[in-house]
Amino acid sequence: MLPDLAVLGVSQRQPRDERELAQARGVDGRHTKGVVATELLAAVARGLENEPPQPPTGGDELGRDLRPAVALVSAWVSQMARDEAIDTALLATRADLVSLLSGDPASRLASGWRAELLGDGIRSLVEGRAGLTFDGSGGLRLVGVDAVG
Repeated sequence: MLPDLAVLGVSQRQPRDERELAQARGVDGRHTKGVVATELLAAVARGLENEPPQPPTGGDELGRDLRPAVALVSAWVSQMARDEAIDTALLATRADLVSLLSGDPASRLASGWRAELLGDGIRSLVEGRAGLTFDGSGGLRLVGVDAVG
């Protein structure tokens, strides 16, 4: 098991031999010799043979008018995560918010339990049918005609 720093160091240096592997940041002596070194160098070689993955298309494409909504909605999502005792990243990532705000029907927030908890509230907020206010205890509350949560 490599520490995160070593994984990052190996990916940045892309060593081709044990000497270069030993120079990678975060890699210690346990990983520079024997079977571990052989497997690491083979993994790097396989990675170098492949084309780099293509970045997702459309995932971060958001109109200028909706970009500020990501920060505002993120604050409310964080509040909902605290209220529901759910890790914020499990509830909704920035990519999930951008996906929903971009109108992607495959967004994790467009259907299922996330839509029930967040999706309708986010749409109401962005469409101007709801707003955020402080609840008097330092938390945020969604309020308005169609407000949920």
